[in-house]
Amino acid sequence: MKLYVKQSVFTLGEKFTIKNERGEDMYYVEGSFMSIPKNFSIYDHNHNLVARIEKQLFRFLPHYNIQLSDREVVIRRNFTFFKMEVEILNSNWILQGDFFAHEYSVVSVDHPIMYLSKEWFTWGDSYELNIGDPDDAPLCIAIAVVVDHLLIQQNNN
Repeated sequence: MKLYVKQSVFTLGEKFTIKNERGEDMYYVEGSFMSIPKNFSIYDHNHNLVARIEKQLFRFLPHYNIQLSDREVVIRRNFTFFKMEVEILNSNWILQGDFFAHEYSVVSVDHPIMYLSKEWFTWGDSYELNIGDPDDAPLCIAIAVVVDHLLIQQNNN
């Protein structure tokens, strides 16, 4: 299953649509505007809430809680000197990749879950998500949103 995230440059509150290969709206993401802590809500095509992301406050390095209907996952940025390293807690998934080349993969112990790549030279941020199991889409989208938010924060520092 391929999904495409296209963020508009001039949106307040970070609202964007996630489309499938046929250009149909599959998911919607709404980010909080001027809210502390920063949070995002992910809705399916029927506007049902499927995931909620909240950045934890008062952390030396960013932590994000991802609340799904059946579980909670935490994404944590680890301390490293030369590259960004991100860990997925409460899950057997591992985020791997090159934060400079914007190519990532999420793998389980025995198989790939998602490939995430940022498209270059586009108006706004654009990502392609290649997800193996459609049931994993809400968590995969949440991981992509967190990766993008981490990259924006890194570029602003």
